[in-house]
Amino acid sequence: MGARGKSALFRDEMAQRGFDVVPKLPAPGLPGVLFRSGSRVELTDVVDARATDTPFLAGTVTGLYAEDSSMPRSIGAAFAAIPLPRPVPHILLLGTGIGMLKLAGVALGTSQRLSLEGDFDRTFALYAPEGYERDALTIFAPDLMALLVDTTAGCDVELVDDWMFVYTRPGRFRDAASIDRVAAVTRLVQAKLHRQTGRYRDERVEKAGATVSPAEHAARAGRVAAEGARLKTRTGPVQVLIGIGTSAFVALMIVRFLFPDAIPWLP
Repeated sequence: MGARGKSALFRDEMAQRGFDVVPKLPAPGLPGVLFRSGSRVELTDVVDARATDTPFLAGTVTGLYAEDSSMPRSIGAAFAAIPLPRPVPHILLLGTGIGMLKLAGVALGTSQRLSLEGDFDRTFALYAPEGYERDALTIFAPDLMALLVDTTAGCDVELVDDWMFVYTRPGRFRDAASIDRVAAVTRLVQAKLHRQTGRYRDERVEKAGATVSPAEHAARAGRVAAEGARLKTRTGPVQVLIGIGTSAFVALMIVRFLFPDAIPWLP
């Protein structure tokens, strides 16, 4: 079966499940770090299940990242996006090894890293804005962490605004079986996340709104203060090492050109 036939079969299989398939979505406007930190960001082969009882998006995100480093790179990653009942602080769970966010140049200061209970630090590194440590550990309680270890090990997980994102290697969500797994994981994760985030309140917003009207107070109850809305990120060590290596190679080639006998081992 050709590529066109496989695409048609995939659309039919998704339609049977009540899901739409969108071939391409430019400038998606989602708040996840891979959607807003790069340029030329585009979503492809997007499964849209937001109109179902188990709402999610899944597909591929591509873009140009780490543009402020010495070597920008194009990255493609599979993603799943699950809506949350209300906004929460910006929290990242980076899988061990070099995951998609590290490849895209995302790095965070050690002051934002938290220690997880049990052996969960072996699977994920948890990051939250300074001052939001208790909030993050309350949301990522041991029972939720155990579920994420079982369902998203090897992936990067992000909570931001009222979304949860899972990032993994490209091509992972392009067949019916993998989308069925996304739907199953969504049901499990939503049950726990909705219970642990459905009543979340940012105390900083509550205190700041102590003297406002009841209507404004109710509106602020669903917000996160600016200091908790986004983690502080910087160019990652993967990008730095690539940049250093590239700069060093260029420097050596210049020396080799100007002084042919200075570095005889260069070609």
